[in-house]
Amino acid sequence: MRTRTVSLLGALLLLLPNVAAAQQGTQAPAPAAAPGTQAQPDGGGAISNVGRVDFGLRAVSLSGDRARYNRFRDLSDGAFLDRFRLERGNDSWAFLGEANHVGYRDQRFFGAFESFGRVKAAFQWDQIPLFISGDTRSLQRDLGGGILGIDDSIQQGIQGSPSALPALSSAIQNATQFDLRSRRYVAAFDVVYAASRDVDIKFNVRNTDRKGLHLQSFGLLSSPANGVAQELGVPMDHRSTDINAMVEFGNTRALLSAGVNASWFDNRIPVVRFDNPLRFTDISAGPSMGQVPMWPSNTRFSFVANGSYKLPARSRALASISIGRASQDEALVPGTINTALVSPPLIRPTADASADIVTMVYGLNSRPMENVWLNARYRYYDYANKTPHFEAQQLVGDWALGTALWETEPLSVRNQSLDLDASFTPVRYMAFGVGYGRQDDRRTFRIFEDTAENIFRVSVDSTGNPFYTLRVKYERSNREGSGFDPHLLEEVGEQPGMRHFDVANRDRYRVTSLVTLTPTGWLNLSASAASGRDDYKDTGFGLRDNKNRSYSVGADMMPRDTVNVGVSYQWEKYTANQYSRQANPGVQFDDPRRDWSLDSDDRVNTLTAYLDLLKTFPKTDIRLAYDLSDGEATYVYGLAPDQTVFTTTPLQQLAPVTNRLMGGRADVQYFLRSNVGIGLAYWYEDYDVEDLSLNSTVINSLNIGTATIYSGYLYRPYTAHTVSLRATYLW
Repeated sequence: MRTRTVSLLGALLLLLPNVAAAQQGTQAPAPAAAPGTQAQPDGGGAISNVGRVDFGLRAVSLSGDRARYNRFRDLSDGAFLDRFRLERGNDSWAFLGEANHVGYRDQRFFGAFESFGRVKAAFQWDQIPLFISGDTRSLQRDLGGGILGIDDSIQQGIQGSPSALPALSSAIQNATQFDLRSRRYVAAFDVVYAASRDVDIKFNVRNTDRKGLHLQSFGLLSSPANGVAQELGVPMDHRSTDINAMVEFGNTRALLSAGVNASWFDNRIPVVRFDNPLRFTDISAGPSMGQVPMWPSNTRFSFVANGSYKLPARSRALASISIGRASQDEALVPGTINTALVSPPLIRPTADASADIVTMVYGLNSRPMENVWLNARYRYYDYANKTPHFEAQQLVGDWALGTALWETEPLSVRNQSLDLDASFTPVRYMAFGVGYGRQDDRRTFRIFEDTAENIFRVSVDSTGNPFYTLRVKYERSNREGSGFDPHLLEEVGEQPGMRHFDVANRDRYRVTSLVTLTPTGWLNLSASAASGRDDYKDTGFGLRDNKNRSYSVGADMMPRDTVNVGVSYQWEKYTANQYSRQANPGVQFDDPRRDWSLDSDDRVNTLTAYLDLLKTFPKTDIRLAYDLSDGEATYVYGLAPDQTVFTTTPLQQLAPVTNRLMGGRADVQYFLRSNVGIGLAYWYEDYDVEDLSLNSTVINSLNIGTATIYSGYLYRPYTAHTVSLRATYLW
């Protein structure tokens, strides 16, 4: 809940004119001090005071999805203190304080202080809301400690019903509707202390606390007659803390810094347990409760060193090294909590998981001749997983123990990359560049043990000319994998022609271009275009092709000092082709008549425009803006002519997925005096969406079918009109 500030705002409305009068009538500035300043007796110069406060009332008329409208913000009705800013300082120190949207879920506070040449410090408090849905329902209630429970009488009634699913459907229709929300609280503190002219001590800490609910689907691994999948509002309560401390030495020739980075993640709800709505008691064919482990608490600690050194021939070498370890030792979760089964024994009680992490970057920048630039950079990253091997007896759902062993596959990754670039400027305002890159990756437990990518690029840049700017860049790369292991595909039941797109052989090209024209001082024109393609040439099943294209045009004009106007348009298109086979082990596995493909096409049009009239009319600022984002995605399925899987036609196109967000803003502010203004603002937003899966026709708010319970979360449109009346006071 936010704190209402009506009384505070009323007091401010009455007080501020008196404050202004008091400042004018009682403060007699010293002869050397400018108006609005106060003499400083210690010889530090006059203290300046600059401030601003905006406050007022807001009213919102909203129809449709209120959660989507307030997804990462809080635009509720009522009084607001939207902006408070205070600056104080003189020749030796400065202070800045800010407060925004005070009392609301998205309030933010910021403060900074600097004693010139000695110390700088800043503090920030930021609240970030996430409003997922206002339409959710669930039989599960949060009992605390990560336990979600259903009323015993409901559970017993459904278990005793001759037909469980209809009884469950009836119970859920009467469930209480609730808001699915969470909020992040972010606090950050930074300080830099100048111990001497060449030595700085830096320290910063950032703490993020997140509480609330998030949407997640849980399935009870029970026999088909007793299993049910549920989409739930899952409680979460976790904190992450990051601390960095560094000592830095620098002069005109060299820079050297060394320090430590540490990070802690603490999850106060490591395991979530939830009732089975179909069963009140455990039986061997199904449990009364399920469990899911959440993100484990973990730590990371590293030593960091950075340096650079100035070399002859206008050159500089740089290096950065980080050596650290990540670890977590949370208690392992038992295989089942079904009391009718004996849970498989654990090889050890805790995870005992850790990884050594080494990161290095080395670089050289040089300008040996006036028109030649050379750059080289090498990066190395090694994530070495040191977690001991773990195995356990396989559990078939929550109703039987298997005979096979389940084994962990601790992932390790090693990346190395080299980038070489050269630029030559034969004539003024024109540079030609060429570059080469090499990326080598090694991953454990992947179908390709190693991948290597070679990247070539050329560019043309024309900058510095006051009338135009031109940038064109072309890149082409080829990635090849080695050490292919088909047995890894067999172990998980995948087709031998399957390739995973992040390690598969791939050819890629991309071209980007940007041009700006400034024929006069009041007109700026810009245009850009980009095109790219990923071709997975050896992929049988999986992502085969991915293309993207975009272009944009824009204009910004300032025909008068008091008039700013601009407009821009962008078009984007993304297409992809995927191939798969719908088959079970056995005869079906090698049957090409069970193949199908999917062609996707995503297009987005974005239009923005604005007009600012600042004192064009006496004492009046007028700001107008318009935004439109219009997207459409289509999915076309292709089937073999003699296919044996589906009963549809060989080419089946699904209904397009569309979404459009349109917004308009008008803001008028009139200054009664040079430091007192009143304003009226109107915001309009209209969001329209049609989705083939998350719509009321498919889910019907809460739908039970094939033993699945949906929460009621949908993609729904909304239309909102927001009006705010505000006062501004400056000093």
